[in-house]
Amino acid sequence: MLRESVDAIPADDRPSDDETAARHHLLESFVAAVVGDDPDRADRARAELAEAYGDEWLVDTAAVVANFEMMTRLADGTGARLYPAQWEATAAIRAEHGIDGFASHRH
Repeated sequence: MLRESVDAIPADDRPSDDETAARHHLLESFVAAVVGDDPDRADRARAELAEAYGDEWLVDTAAVVANFEMMTRLADGTGARLYPAQWEATAAIRAEHGIDGFASHRH
């Protein structure tokens, strides 16, 4: 969604392909850092994003990431089921983490 937002900028205001690629990389790094488990990495990612694009970008980006985290927890809490393709695609990670053994596990 963040990447699509960058790409939705009107053509006259759109940055060059190099600038867009750099922006994509920065956003992807930010997301990976803030959903990870390294607080120092997350602090660096927040600082890099704010330095590159300002505090408004940082706040908006953090809000989008938080919204996706919230939607995932909401879906999990309501017992939303995976589609068959998702079930197959997640088999290895579910097995690795023992998720299929959880009492709340549903197919």
